[in-house]
Amino acid sequence: MNADLQHYVREALARGLSRETIAAQLTAARWRRDEIDAALGAWSDGEGGVPVPRRRVSLSAREAFVHLLLFASLYTSAFSTGVILFALIEQWLRDAQVYSGSGSVQAMRWAVAATVTAFPIYLWMSAIAARGLAEEPEKRASGVRRWLTYLTLFVAAQVLIGNFVGVLSSLLAGEQTARSLLKAAVVFAIAGIVFGHYLSGLRRDEADQDGAPRRAGWLGRVGAAGVVLTVALSFLGIGTPRHARGRELDSRRVGDLELLRDQIERAYERDGTVPGSLTELDATAGRGPESVPRDPETRRYYAYQRVDSVRFQLGASFSTADTLDAYGNPTPLRWRHGKGLAMFDLVAKRANRP
Repeated sequence: MNADLQHYVREALARGLSRETIAAQLTAARWRRDEIDAALGAWSDGEGGVPVPRRRVSLSAREAFVHLLLFASLYTSAFSTGVILFALIEQWLRDAQVYSGSGSVQAMRWAVAATVTAFPIYLWMSAIAARGLAEEPEKRASGVRRWLTYLTLFVAAQVLIGNFVGVLSSLLAGEQTARSLLKAAVVFAIAGIVFGHYLSGLRRDEADQDGAPRRAGWLGRVGAAGVVLTVALSFLGIGTPRHARGRELDSRRVGDLELLRDQIERAYERDGTVPGSLTELDATAGRGPESVPRDPETRRYYAYQRVDSVRFQLGASFSTADTLDAYGNPTPLRWRHGKGLAMFDLVAKRANRP
């Protein structure tokens, strides 16, 4: 607060001038209304016409910590919620020109973990900050608090603007219009909720300094419900933890079957016939018992059956019935499987060489 303005208001109140008169004189001297209100609000009327200074609270290290952690968790929650919704849009509206396989699923998993971690911290810090304002209403007029709020909102705006630039870039690259419009809607929704909630709160603080406790505005409640709903929807894209583990194990099984097929074909090229069993293949490999891959969960040999010198069957007991692997990539057609034991008829390719 300007020292000259503060001194003038104190002297005017001490001489018995009304607050309306003081405000009119300051307005005529081209002081802004918010400066006048702040100067008048710094003094209360005392007995004998002596103005009494109101208590002013400076920003403490604890309050700075609370607000920094509050807005850091807000940024993390807002950004990761956007990542989840972007990934869901890419899965539900697939575009042949845009690959969204393992990167999309991995990004969604990271974003779900970040949201589940950061959002409860944000709610906790918000409750602590609100309780502090209710106990010390003077903190609503803290210039440092307001500067920190506007600064953090500015940083959040830059992140959201960057995301929106990415959406426009995808649109210019020829991505489907529906996908781009939905992503733009996500960005605008997140930005609108964050800025609408906090700017309305700041305006209420500036208009009413009484410190009466307030409930979260409707935008805040909508935002909280949206985060919870987004996390719930994310499991449609990544599955439950149990399902994700099953897909991961099945991905390893498919990779092991590919390796086994190559080893059997090399044995055919060497011996002129496919091996009679995987134990026999292990013994001829010459690199110890682990040279032939085994099931990652049971550590047993995979199912194998020799049909004749060229044809053979490979199989595994799969945990899920999926056409996608653990990272969202399509399972090769020759290894498509249901849940449970699946056997695949194969022929040593090297048998067809001239």
